[in-house]
Amino acid sequence: MTAEAGPILSAAPVTDLVMRARDGDQPAWGAIVERFAPLVWSICRRYRLADADAAGQAVWLQLAGHIGQFRDPAALPGWLAATTRRECGRIVRLPC
Repeated sequence: MTAEAGPILSAAPVTDLVMRARDGDQPAWGAIVERFAPLVWSICRRYRLADADAAGQAVWLQLAGHIGQFRDPAALPGWLAATTRRECGRIVRLPC
């Protein structure tokens, strides 16, 4: 647990974190990243990308741009997994 997220936010339901993050709450963003970074990075590693960091960063940037559009904040884990797979697939298909 990071000092940024704190113990209370680390245990908060994902719906609360998404709602707070969409309102600009930085500790909530930190808690989301802390909680779901292992998911994002594990998917990136499965693709054995030379630039897995770029794929993961692209996913977090997409989340920042789309977090206000979530109709169901509880869908965040699935959205992150699908977006990470899509981004990794895009990178794999790039010409060398």
